[in-house]
Amino acid sequence: MTNDKFATDHLLSSTQQKCLSALLDTIMPAAEDGSMPSAGKMDFLGFILAQAENFMPALVQILDQLDEKFANDPLAARVARLEDFARADKKAFNRLLVRVYDCYYQDDQVRVLIGIKPGPPFPQGNTVEPGDLSLLDAVVERGQGYRR
Repeated sequence: MTNDKFATDHLLSSTQQKCLSALLDTIMPAAEDGSMPSAGKMDFLGFILAQAENFMPALVQILDQLDEKFANDPLAARVARLEDFARADKKAFNRLLVRVYDCYYQDDQVRVLIGIKPGPPFPQGNTVEPGDLSLLDAVVERGQGYRR
């Protein structure tokens, strides 16, 4: 009996890894002039494990719908398959897009390339006087807007 799943240090099989790389490169390919990297150059799996580990089962389900042919297809064929997937399972596709965009635009290399200083936007934090609730005035003025 053969089984293509082996116990390894990798969370994804080799086919799933190839499909993930092709999937990321399809969603956000590199700029033709080389000025921007593709999403496949990001540490997407590391990002998911650190930031959204609960997305892993959904990612595996998405990858299981792809095959090695997808990884080897030209970009136009991969785009067509992704369009079909997006129509068939809009919710799963949108969740995937959000994760890809989050990973891509939080990468320091990409942030520098688009003119944003890497790192947290307020590295020294914001000064808030203890007991000063005036920062909440705008929220209070909006009134109650939930579960009326």
